[in-house]
Amino acid sequence: MTDPARRLRKLSRFMKVMIVLGGALFCSAIVYMHWQILFDRQGFEQGIRDVVFPRLGAITLSYRAIATVVFLTAINNALIIAGLAFAWQLFDSFQRGEILSGRNGVLLRRVGLTALAGALCMTVSNGIGILAVTYDNPGETGHAVVFDINGGTMIVLLMAGLVVGLGHVMVIASEVEAENRGFV
Repeated sequence: MTDPARRLRKLSRFMKVMIVLGGALFCSAIVYMHWQILFDRQGFEQGIRDVVFPRLGAITLSYRAIATVVFLTAINNALIIAGLAFAWQLFDSFQRGEILSGRNGVLLRRVGLTALAGALCMTVSNGIGILAVTYDNPGETGHAVVFDINGGTMIVLLMAGLVVGLGHVMVIASEVEAENRGFV
């Protein structure tokens, strides 16, 4: 086995371990959040106030608001898990020695599309979540809707678009390579 192939396999193994550890950390955070909802409602509400919606003056965490926030969180979590699964498949393919294949291009595109969908979904769900936690506020405090597209979101959208483009290039390059092999 050549040195670059060995380095690629080693890097791919490392990335797969990082993806699994990231997924485990992510899942443990989800389990903790559900534990808080069931057994530490005050801590959950304080966490929502301090971490998720710190810019809001008054929020009312009715069951409708909590259900909406949990539903929106589940959608975002599904996108994160899908992105991790696609990335794991990509590095698994690299580890097996498949480098410039059409399948890897498709997986790279899926990682990028998942990141694009995730960035857009998080932006929209944050605005809907703010409306949900202010919807049951008393009349004088009012309701709020905030859609925040900041520099971080723009960078994620640009990088995700780049990953989609690179995946598409890999798919086309693998088709060109297959066509060239047919001539030889």
